[in-house]
Amino acid sequence: MKRLAYRLVGSVILVWSVFTLTFFLSRLAPGNPFQGDRKLPPEIMRTLLSYYHLDRPLPVQYWEALKKTAEGDWGSSFKNPGVSVSDVIGKALPVSITLGSVAFFASLVIALSLGLWIARSKEPMTSVLRSLTSVWVALPSFLLASVLIEFLAVKLPLFPPALWEGWRSIVLPALAMSIAPAGYLARIFATSLKDTFQSPFYQAARGRGISSFRLVVAHGVAPSLNAVVAILGPLSASFLTGSFVVESIFAIPGIGRVFVLSVMNRDYPLIMGTTLVYTFLLVGMTLVGDVLGEWLDPRVRAI
Repeated sequence: MKRLAYRLVGSVILVWSVFTLTFFLSRLAPGNPFQGDRKLPPEIMRTLLSYYHLDRPLPVQYWEALKKTAEGDWGSSFKNPGVSVSDVIGKALPVSITLGSVAFFASLVIALSLGLWIARSKEPMTSVLRSLTSVWVALPSFLLASVLIEFLAVKLPLFPPALWEGWRSIVLPALAMSIAPAGYLARIFATSLKDTFQSPFYQAARGRGISSFRLVVAHGVAPSLNAVVAILGPLSASFLTGSFVVESIFAIPGIGRVFVLSVMNRDYPLIMGTTLVYTFLLVGMTLVGDVLGEWLDPRVRAI
């Protein structure tokens, strides 16, 4: 319970730190949300800044924004007056969760299968597979997304290049987001599996004449999963940040695309809302990963 309490306190401090940095970085950037292509008269500009309380000192703005955020009020979008930030996020978040979940599980399936193959293979196949995962890890999502669109949407029109309608529209963006994390997870899992295969308890189980399938799954894969689970929380950041680019490339109406547009428009309330949602997701995934890691490996609880 103490460990969990410390984590919760640390999570609250992290969320507050992200809020503070996001607030001041967005406010200190040159310009304001109303300086677009068309220059507004000074009187109208002063009226807008006064209406949205942007003419007040920064400490006052910060304290008011912090109080409203603590009350669950993220305000309205500057770009779309009258539309609350909560409504915008409420429409975009399910899209991103759907895409991220598919990419997450696809990455796990690919990583566990490839990691098991690497761990059980012999040279030179092991080196070939490890080189393949290294290439995957180094592939940026925007490059992979462009290649997938070129070959599987343009030259071979198997999937739509930019559409959010039905399962076919999820395939390409999910692949673009899952390949690099899958390569990283596969290497971690393969290393953990090799160590398990060489451990005394695995050799003892093998000597008892247990069937090959049960030996690998129960005495090899299961104990090695802790290494994968331990990094799932931090690795979720790659899915979150990857969605910024992927959702923009595929024109997916998710929260990643909303965040990019909010930054381009200097929409302060929307920037804050989307940033905090990403922070909540990352903190939540990290906590879940820690709890699962303790459940899979009781030795962690003794630390």
